[in-house]
Amino acid sequence: MFGSRNTAFGVLILLAIAGCAWADLDLAGDKLVLDAAVWTNGHAWRAEEGGLTHNEFAVERVVAPVGLTGRLGQVASMRLSADVGTGSAWDLYADLRWPSGFYLRAGQFLLPLGFEALTDPREQPLVNSSLLAGYAAPAGARDIGATSGFENHLLSIAGAVVNGAGANNRDYDQRKDVCGRVVLRPLSTVDGAFALRAYYRGPDASDTAWLTAAVEAFLVRGPLEVQAEFQNRYSSDVRNNAAYLQAVWSIGQLQPVARLDLVMPQGSRSDWMITGGLNLQSVPEHLKVMLDCTYRRNYKANWSVFGFLFRLQAAI
Repeated sequence: MFGSRNTAFGVLILLAIAGCAWADLDLAGDKLVLDAAVWTNGHAWRAEEGGLTHNEFAVERVVAPVGLTGRLGQVASMRLSADVGTGSAWDLYADLRWPSGFYLRAGQFLLPLGFEALTDPREQPLVNSSLLAGYAAPAGARDIGATSGFENHLLSIAGAVVNGAGANNRDYDQRKDVCGRVVLRPLSTVDGAFALRAYYRGPDASDTAWLTAAVEAFLVRGPLEVQAEFQNRYSSDVRNNAAYLQAVWSIGQLQPVARLDLVMPQGSRSDWMITGGLNLQSVPEHLKVMLDCTYRRNYKANWSVFGFLFRLQAAI
């Protein structure tokens, strides 16, 4: 059940067509920039497990991240963002970024876990994330620590040392997790990139080791964008390979999307999902309606789901 505050807030958003708003507002020239987003997801699906079926329709809670970026000169800045619906912080970090391309960041931030994880929420082409995303890091895409790197138009290098406990969680042991990513854009005449990344957590007395290594790429040719990733995850109790292939076609205000996900655990049967979507961007970056049709089959646990997912985004 929603609390009264969330319910009232949700009603206001639904009156604005229930969804996402994102706009940048300069509060003091370019020294202080406010950004705000709001969206809601829903689903209608039919699940089957062990010969039994279950139907469900639900509209999920409103997600409303608000961010504030303060620029403290040519090099330094600070970033704070949070979901005002729950009061949960997303980003909270200080950033040093030099004209040469080197940067240093400390606090709570989004880890360099791939093109999908780093995609702006305004530009996500499907309502659901890939199956691979759930195996990229043990505690989600955000964590607390420090990251540094270098980037220019041909090369991007990032490395991070984090607690490994996830966002908004204290460091519960002395161990640190390490992740890194290298992105190459070898052809200046082609809009595309190739990347390698890895995440490592060493073992201790109460937990297992965790290692993921991945290769990914994207290519844009006219209105077509293709993105793919292959990832291997290893721990003492679970090993699997996961991959996805995604294609987005932008035709004016319409954007058809398709993605195939596959997870192959060692010694057991696969988990796969196929999704087709259609996005309507009636006002680019301000008004967007997303509708997905998806089918997922998990052979290991012997269940399947067929359903429709939607996201409503509207500028306010």
